[in-house]
Amino acid sequence: MKKFLLTLAVAVSALTANAQDEGGFYGNKFFDNCFIGVNGGVGAGTTHNAIFKNTNWNAGLRLGKFFSPIFGFGIEGNLYFNNRHGSYVNPQGGNNLSGGNTVHYSNVGFFGMINLMNAVGNYLGEPRKFEIFFVPGFSWGHNFGNNPTPEGTKMNTLNNKLAFDFAYNFGKFQEWQLYLEPSINYCIAGVDHENDDHSNKIVKYNINNSFLQLNLGLVYKFKTSNGAHNFMLVEACDPMELDALNNAVNDLRAKDSANVKTIANLEKEVKDLQDALNECNAKPTVAKVLEPNLPAVFYQVNKAVISPAQQQNVQIAADVLKNHPTYRLQVKGYASPEGPHANNTSLGIRRANAVKDLLTKKYGIAADRIEAEGCGETDQLFETYEFNRCAILFLKK
Repeated sequence: MKKFLLTLAVAVSALTANAQDEGGFYGNKFFDNCFIGVNGGVGAGTTHNAIFKNTNWNAGLRLGKFFSPIFGFGIEGNLYFNNRHGSYVNPQGGNNLSGGNTVHYSNVGFFGMINLMNAVGNYLGEPRKFEIFFVPGFSWGHNFGNNPTPEGTKMNTLNNKLAFDFAYNFGKFQEWQLYLEPSINYCIAGVDHENDDHSNKIVKYNINNSFLQLNLGLVYKFKTSNGAHNFMLVEACDPMELDALNNAVNDLRAKDSANVKTIANLEKEVKDLQDALNECNAKPTVAKVLEPNLPAVFYQVNKAVISPAQQQNVQIAADVLKNHPTYRLQVKGYASPEGPHANNTSLGIRRANAVKDLLTKKYGIAADRIEAEGCGETDQLFETYEFNRCAILFLKK
């Protein structure tokens, strides 16, 4: 048996070292890949026993963590409720302890888990639907009976479990695992109830000091820091691909720097335009005077009546105003210097109003589009003296 266990340990170590040794995994922090589970089943002594007749029921709890997709470690405890002949409560095969306790035996210890599927076939990035684990462990067993027998029933034992878990993973993220675990449990050391001395200890593997057990369990794997409930593979990158990605990142950084400068220049330009617009809005609006060469209207001496010949010049102004509804007209009336000053001032006003009246009454131009202003006497408009008896027309937009 010792040679078998040593050979198995060496083989498992080699598989663990060789399998999936590159790339690494996401989600392998200290508290990642932990699990909790419950189990229950039956067991009976391996030899000198009617197994199906003398089965004993048990139920337990296990907690653990996987350090890689191949290897895990955990603790577990089971309580046993029957006390039939030839069961594990008396690994030596004698009559069992008797008493009124509901729980007759406890078994608490630690175990390792080796995923044989991943060790042989590598981890695929998520658990397989069906997996097989080798589960060795050591535990401390305690017998709660109160009537020792002459055969020397052991009250406290050191047990070694050798088991295989046949597991089925399910759930949206493979977070649940249902497993069936057959095992053989050796009592490799124990102390008699009555004599606590070294002479009564068992320190050996003996099929007669063992029991068989078959348990069904359910495990929940907690969510990991990678957002899943299991390991995720880190794929190794091609160095050339990595260089290409670095170059692309550097190009994007350079473009980003250039874009920042462009945006800054555009923002400055927008600010300058906004300042210029604000400055323009702050200035008073000055009407632009247009000069489309409108003819002046000339009058006879000391007269403010428009002669039929001069009405043609007024009609030209009327046509322009009709064709351009947004235009306005300013009419300035003048008089020549001869005659009294007061009369010349009045004469300039009447001459300007004469043009406005003709435009509104005869040509239908709105009065609010025409501004009439008397400018008094002058001899500076025209070199010909008589031409200063006039009304000058200015279009304004």
